[in-house]
Amino acid sequence: MSEDYQLKVGRRGVITFPKAFRDQKNINDGEILNLIELSDDVFVISRRRSELNKVANKLAEEWEASGESLESMLTTLREVREEYNESNS
Repeated sequence: MSEDYQLKVGRRGVITFPKAFRDQKNINDGEILNLIELSDDVFVISRRRSELNKVANKLAEEWEASGESLESMLTTLREVREEYNESNS
């Protein structure tokens, strides 16, 4: 099951991952991670860019087969995020 974690951006842009998350995912000091921007407000952190590309291509194929597009999915995501923000303000 996936959990939500909050990351804190400190001075000079240093991001701190919670210890429980680092331990669970075996992330060690000095490890290089990739930050990939999917849209203005959506980012993915990955160990290997190639894995993300493979998953993204598979999702794109499945969406296309079902008549969806990345743009329609992002539009829906923006709408849901807007509704969520309005209900929590």
